[in-house]
Amino acid sequence: MLALKYAIHDRLHTDYFFDFFEIEYAIEHADDLVAELIDELNDPSRYRQRPAFAYFPPKNELCDRRLIYIPIKDLTLRYAFAILLAEHFETDVHPQCFANRRARGAEANVRFTEDFITGGWARFCDWQSRCARKNNVLLRTDISSFYDSISHEYLIRAVCHHLALPPDCEFIQLLRRVLQIPVIYYSPSTGEIQGPTVTQQGLPIGDGVEGFLANIYLKDVDDAMADVSACYGRYVDDIRLFAGSRQNVLKHLEILQEQLLRLGLNLNASKTTIAENEEALSDLISRLYFDEDYTDHEDQRAGTRIQAAVDPPIWEFSRTFSRDDILKSNRDAKDFCRYLGGHQRDGSPFVDLADRRRWHIDRLHEIIAQWRGPTKHAVWLLIQSAVFAQVSAATQRRAREVLLVLLENPAVPAYSRHRLLHHLLKLREINGTKSRYVDLLSATDRRRIEALIPIYLQAHSFELNLIGLYAARVFGKSEPELRALVESHGNVRCEPIQNALENIRIFPVGEVLLPATETQDSNVEYDPSAL
Repeated sequence: MLALKYAIHDRLHTDYFFDFFEIEYAIEHADDLVAELIDELNDPSRYRQRPAFAYFPPKNELCDRRLIYIPIKDLTLRYAFAILLAEHFETDVHPQCFANRRARGAEANVRFTEDFITGGWARFCDWQSRCARKNNVLLRTDISSFYDSISHEYLIRAVCHHLALPPDCEFIQLLRRVLQIPVIYYSPSTGEIQGPTVTQQGLPIGDGVEGFLANIYLKDVDDAMADVSACYGRYVDDIRLFAGSRQNVLKHLEILQEQLLRLGLNLNASKTTIAENEEALSDLISRLYFDEDYTDHEDQRAGTRIQAAVDPPIWEFSRTFSRDDILKSNRDAKDFCRYLGGHQRDGSPFVDLADRRRWHIDRLHEIIAQWRGPTKHAVWLLIQSAVFAQVSAATQRRAREVLLVLLENPAVPAYSRHRLLHHLLKLREINGTKSRYVDLLSATDRRRIEALIPIYLQAHSFELNLIGLYAARVFGKSEPELRALVESHGNVRCEPIQNALENIRIFPVGEVLLPATETQDSNVEYDPSAL
């Protein structure tokens, strides 16, 4: 049951995407789901994973990430493996491995790995700040295509070695099958659903399980760096080497490369940089900002939480923007989102909600449509501006129009459109009332969204297929009507849609209040005139 709790938590709070139908069913029928999984594992040799699917959130203005959505039951089994492995590995992990460390105390009751803000990334930044004061040279690098390059065989070998297990025992045989995920995807050239293709190498990006397995994979590398007393730190594949001289840094770099090559890994030459003076070194150390991908942008006090978790020298972002400033790069787009949604060291926002203007909304429109890197953050800022009562009426109107224009534009990435609908459709408790942000829109605006449902069901995007079907459910369609919509407009071979319809048959989805983040929606007040 703990493994399922972890899976649900990560789906809701750290994953780029979740299926509302699946997560609502899992919350309401947790006991049944676990019992079914235990029954399937009575004969481990017969266990087979359900098809996962690939989806593609933006990475920058040109490229997308490839992420894998694993069905909740199979994800639960992965967490069960991680829990068992953590009992043996966590205490032996290198102390300068900062990412995906096991949660402790009360936090471990709800999540597998520690919180990003108050945990590993903050410590990683703080460690760099302290090392920079003691050393003259810093080398910053990362591993090329790290998750995709992880060999299942090497990972299995590491687990067997450190746990003294034979490679043919039932535990290892089941772990092998769990690592081999059958994945379906939409062909970009034909629009047809391809697969399932079973992964023979690599780990999917996203949840705490994969990060923890990555730590096991790199354990011998971390240990080798400790053996030579290198001033070495790592956050996933993001590596720092400090030393008093260039010679010592290069000596430790040579050892690092040797250890990585043993595992079939290479450093990314284009991202390997060395700094040898105070100014250059300061530019290279990592800093923790409000908009890092790992944070939950629905947490209105994130800036205050970050400031309390790190040393003051890390908190250095102070860039501002004016109406006439032009966004020239993905970095500009990220910085604009930091500026509009971030907090100062005293916890106060750079831009108060009441001070948001139409030109801020136009910049968010530009970012979501063009720069795309900070999509997740920009989308949330646009939703805030459209529904939070503290925002002026003129800015709200502009935000709502931009929101609808983005939803209707097929040139806008599928993930961006999905994310907008995700926030509008999620059932929340606000000031003691259960409601959705879509309820704050006018009847005309809601009709514009409802008109998009057939288009989203036809899209070559699993996340749009699922959010379109969920929108139909929120707008009151019955199970037979949903099935008719899929028959008329959807892809009948779309397994995620078929799974969603099966969940509806078993359980009338749509009224489950999803667990909120600690401070989620604390700044929302309804404007009765908007209803």
